[in-house]
Amino acid sequence: MALVEKEPFGGVLRRVTAPEVSRRAALRGGLGLAATLGFAGLHAAAQEATPVPGNAVSLVARRLTNPRGFIWDSKGVLYVSLAGSGGAEVLGTETDGYATTGLSGIVGKIGDDGNPISISDDLPSTTVSGERTLGPAAVAFLGDDLYVLEDANAMTYRRNSGQPDGVYRVNPDGTLTLVADTAAWISANPTVFKPADYNPEGELYDMITVGNALWVTESNNGQVLKIELDGKIDRIADLSENHPLPTGIAPSPNGGVYVGFLTPAPYYDGSSKVVEVTPDGKVTDVWTGLTCVTAVAVAPDGTLYAAEMATGNVDKRPYVAPDTGRVVRRTGANTLEEVATHINYPVSLKVGPDGAIYVGAPALGSVEPEGYILRIDGSAKGPFDVREVAATAGGRDFSPEHTDYFGGVTPAPEPTQAATPEAATATPEAPAAGAKSVSIEAGNFYFKPKDITIPANTPTKFEIKNVAQIPHNFSIDALKVSVDIQPGETSSVTIKAPKGSYEFYCNLPGHKAAGMFGTLTVS
Repeated sequence: MALVEKEPFGGVLRRVTAPEVSRRAALRGGLGLAATLGFAGLHAAAQEATPVPGNAVSLVARRLTNPRGFIWDSKGVLYVSLAGSGGAEVLGTETDGYATTGLSGIVGKIGDDGNPISISDDLPSTTVSGERTLGPAAVAFLGDDLYVLEDANAMTYRRNSGQPDGVYRVNPDGTLTLVADTAAWISANPTVFKPADYNPEGELYDMITVGNALWVTESNNGQVLKIELDGKIDRIADLSENHPLPTGIAPSPNGGVYVGFLTPAPYYDGSSKVVEVTPDGKVTDVWTGLTCVTAVAVAPDGTLYAAEMATGNVDKRPYVAPDTGRVVRRTGANTLEEVATHINYPVSLKVGPDGAIYVGAPALGSVEPEGYILRIDGSAKGPFDVREVAATAGGRDFSPEHTDYFGGVTPAPEPTQAATPEAATATPEAPAAGAKSVSIEAGNFYFKPKDITIPANTPTKFEIKNVAQIPHNFSIDALKVSVDIQPGETSSVTIKAPKGSYEFYCNLPGHKAAGMFGTLTVS
């Protein structure tokens, strides 16, 4: 058995914020579930929902860095797996994509104040494109022992890390003991069908306890695995045909499990489903007409719930929009009712010991401690728009008025002062004689300087040099500026603007989230 030591740190969870270099994430990544999630950034589609009355929706956990799974112990204490924020090591090449990796993953428990307390830290974590983080993916109890599902290989980047993906037992001192090396087993036991974005070591997604074993969903190859505590691994079901990307898993009443599917992009509404997988591997559809399912849960009375990561999806990148996720309840074989709406990419779902519904978010979009878990009273009449409550989690503002969404397609902010064609212009032509000039360096993934001041109503020439090995862009939405800059080249644009503060950023997918933004002050 392999032991992975952790450094003690006083029992209080430190804020997991990666160094600046960890924001220099992938230009593009391309394997399995993480890649299929695409990039986020379309403005949220309008949804009708009931304002939240009383305590129908409440915040139970905050300041979570990429929450993935959660579970309660026998005393009702809530434990979470936090995928982390990657790290300082930059991986990959221009041709196969970039990622950053480190030891920012955490297993923790939620304190009385809603903040996480570290149980085991310094676990492998990898961030791709500055938005999609893989690391500790799920937690489960078997008896009194806590287990964590580790998935940080990030599309093969960490294959030689010495800490293989798989199931680990969390020891009382916070160290981990390897129970099952799923990466090696999956490589040696391929599924029938291989996807175009095939990852031979798989991509683990969720884990639950069934009897005396742990059952795991693996999304890239498409399968359900049974893992016993002696390390034995069995494939219960091969779900690889048509690459449906199995995600959330919950126990079914027949000794098997329910499994939901993300489905391949572009995540057409109604194209997903939940199936039941029996212990002997029989697979039966139990709930169709769903969309982009990331988690499933079952109530004591057998009622099925699902978390849909995004709805109202489109057929071109980034496919999905923030604040369009929801929790739904099964009312029939292909019908549902909404329980909660406007959730920012929900990723995990459970029915708690109190019978309420708990949902964790977001699934992607951040390397900061901005995640949260909400409690939803399923007996109250909904559906409920959760944004007002989610906004109290801190970090990013998830209120209905918020427009600074994750990803490479950001709605134009309202300018401080209305810009007219006469007052604000941007052209690639040279400025008039005597105009001011500004030089900007565009790298991976930054602008330098990040804060620029120019005089109002004065033509100013901006020269942006791309010192990186990949393309970049310089955009100011409020001034209708968008300039592409190829590697090693310099592009220029002349701006004449009224007084105000304007955001500039790179509009390529994931680059803004990775750190390519700044502020232009016109005074």
